[in-house]
Amino acid sequence: MCGSMTAGGWLWAAVSIAASATACTSFYWADWVHGQTQLPYDVAKNATFRFGLFRRCNYIQVNGSSSSQSVYLKAECGRYENFNDIPSVYWQSSTVLFGLATGVLVLVALTAFFALFLEDVCNKTLSTTAGILQGLSGVCMITTLFLFPLGWGSTTVKGEACGPGAGQYSLGACSVGVAYYIAIAATVVAIVSTILSPLSQRKKTNDYVI
Repeated sequence: MCGSMTAGGWLWAAVSIAASATACTSFYWADWVHGQTQLPYDVAKNATFRFGLFRRCNYIQVNGSSSSQSVYLKAECGRYENFNDIPSVYWQSSTVLFGLATGVLVLVALTAFFALFLEDVCNKTLSTTAGILQGLSGVCMITTLFLFPLGWGSTTVKGEACGPGAGQYSLGACSVGVAYYIAIAATVVAIVSTILSPLSQRKKTNDYVI
């Protein structure tokens, strides 16, 4: 019969939960990159456009015909209407990879949480599986961190926020947003949780004392 969780197991559970929380925050937060608008509309003057993986904040809405246009600044955050509206194929790939990694980390974190209170949950097989899943998530997140800057040169990003000087791995007039730094932190924590996963097994105790 399994005994109490080891101190290493508690540490692994805490780090796993932290990894999933930071990954979720970064995945949802629409501030991976931001910049002042480059659009020639008075309503957008000094507006900051923010882009995330599948969400963005602030955008221009143009209504009417070319002869009588009404231009509005939609000062709100929201997701793109469909997957193809994400400005770059690199950002689309990043959304899939980081979203998959986040989902796996959440699943492992839930398992880690219940393992703190339920006997026989964290056996060697589950510990090994959790470590592999967290490692694969880390790989997906690292790939995302390198893929995302390749989309800085997309027409939408250059035209609306970053200017003509933007390109792959060149921000132009934009800056890296808080969510990207959180994604880096989430990646590091996910890797640490992978290293700690062998410690998640419970201590074995004897049922009988002779």
